[in-house]
Amino acid sequence: MIYSKLFLIFFLFLTYSLKANEVEIIEIHKNNKSLDQLVLESSSTSENNDSNEELISQEALDDESLGVENTDDNSTIENEDLESENNASENSDVVDISKSENLFDINEKIINKHLASITDIKSRTLNREFINILSNPQLNSQNITNDKIYFIIKKLYEIGEIGKAYRLVKNIDTSSISNKEYLSYFKLIELNYLFSTFKLTEVCELKTLLIDQSIMLPKYLLEKTDIFCLTLENKFAEAKLLNSLLLENESDIDNSFQDLFNYMILKDNNETFKTLSSIDSKELIFLYSAMLRINELPLHEDFISLDPLNLTIPVILSESTQINIRIKAANKAFFDEVISIDSLAALYQSVDFNSKDFNKPEQTISSLNDDELIMAYYYQLANIQIFPDDRLKVILDYWKFAENAGLENIAYAITENIVQTFTPTIENSNYGMEIAIAHISNKNFVEASKWIDLYENSNINNDQINYARFLIALNDTDDLKNIIDYLSNNNQKLNTIKNQNTLETIQILKNFLNIQEVSDLTISYNEITDNRLMPSYSLIKDIKNNMKEQNDLSLFLLAVISMNNKNWNELHPEHLSLILNSYNIYDQGSLIKPIILEILSAIEIF
Repeated sequence: MIYSKLFLIFFLFLTYSLKANEVEIIEIHKNNKSLDQLVLESSSTSENNDSNEELISQEALDDESLGVENTDDNSTIENEDLESENNASENSDVVDISKSENLFDINEKIINKHLASITDIKSRTLNREFINILSNPQLNSQNITNDKIYFIIKKLYEIGEIGKAYRLVKNIDTSSISNKEYLSYFKLIELNYLFSTFKLTEVCELKTLLIDQSIMLPKYLLEKTDIFCLTLENKFAEAKLLNSLLLENESDIDNSFQDLFNYMILKDNNETFKTLSSIDSKELIFLYSAMLRINELPLHEDFISLDPLNLTIPVILSESTQINIRIKAANKAFFDEVISIDSLAALYQSVDFNSKDFNKPEQTISSLNDDELIMAYYYQLANIQIFPDDRLKVILDYWKFAENAGLENIAYAITENIVQTFTPTIENSNYGMEIAIAHISNKNFVEASKWIDLYENSNINNDQINYARFLIALNDTDDLKNIIDYLSNNNQKLNTIKNQNTLETIQILKNFLNIQEVSDLTISYNEITDNRLMPSYSLIKDIKNNMKEQNDLSLFLLAVISMNNKNWNELHPEHLSLILNSYNIYDQGSLIKPIILEILSAIEIF
């Protein structure tokens, strides 16, 4: 529908708090700081955001102890230290485990067996809650078992939350774990976390400890780490010897490691490095990343897709990596709340366009075959406009392009500072709705209302006006009244929808919200069978039993398990009804409003 994309934009900003302060326009050419510093400093402003982001801080690598010459004091970054991470977690809106079930007290089968079946939670709301629950178990519980803690940490690591998995590992007594498989897995997480945060000194210290403890890691990671550390210490002869032993023992030769190792050994001989072969091992990707970064080599685009939460920052700060890949990584990091809009703006502003490019915008845009570069170009073009009318025209073109590219929420956020300079006037009234939607996206509701009022006085498009006011009203309260009113007032319009599945989903929502005056309408159906699968009888029974007993965490996990890898519009109506009633019980219904908004967005009724 016409408003579905705009509703999705608003929903993303409603369900989690992104920075709503004024965006500083960063003029790179007037600043003596490196891009690394700008990205790191702007990222740190997001510390108190309601998000799962791993904050970024800068720590100089102890190159002297490693025997490596540091060519760029600003090239090394790491995630925030454990104390800062813990403080951020304490300040975020997480599940208050003390008021509900203890994660370790729930059914053993849910943790040890069913948890592994959760591979992809499509709902952003449920995914955030899932991560919060797994990240905050009560480690003083008498019912804690090695099996349970292993499967919890394993799941966090598998879904990319390596920082949170690492914190749990550091908070448990691994010396009491007799299971070698579990112990090796925890050490794998420790080592890869240090690689991901580029703490190479600590990597090499941990490597020595693990060798002494005879720890075995997959894919010969420990042996390769040993070789890597020897090259950092310029002990090339010893490194070559260990590598020859590795080649004898490794049945499947790791060409990516060999290429990187050979470059490190031969780089003084002007050896040209070829791109990595296919990257398909999550166990080794953090090692590859560190080897690339220490040698100032470009990072492959695969790093973004394999582990976006942990490897987008290295890609962003890698000056040897193609700029469009760096911007793609930054866009992904912003969507995932890993960096702030200021960080993204800093990278956009760093793209090298000249005066000729800006003198002929249409020609320049047509010559750029990459959405990421066009986004950066529009951002810079908007910032150099002197006259308000010219600036407004560029901004409107920017938003239109971004919407077509699926990047509109970035365009709205990154132009917030410019949009604040526009004054509601009769001359601008024709663009009032576009500017109002931008303000709504940035949570500037007072300003949005001014532009809506201006637009309302100049146009007769009640649908757009009512829709915009509905978006603002959603922010007024946590109850469901505005949603109920909207569905009730638009009942006639909703009944014109032809898609049977969408109509059935709307009917389930009306029934759940007790919209009595419109909930009993008969749906004209053509299909008498349904290819939307239902959960098993046993799982449904288990969910209903936990609903009766109001076992919060068990109920949450079982409901999530039943939805694995399914979008809201893919659920069978009876399954959707069960889910809504489950989460109406869970944590006193705190998730119901964002869940319903996700459903409305998924079925595109706007």
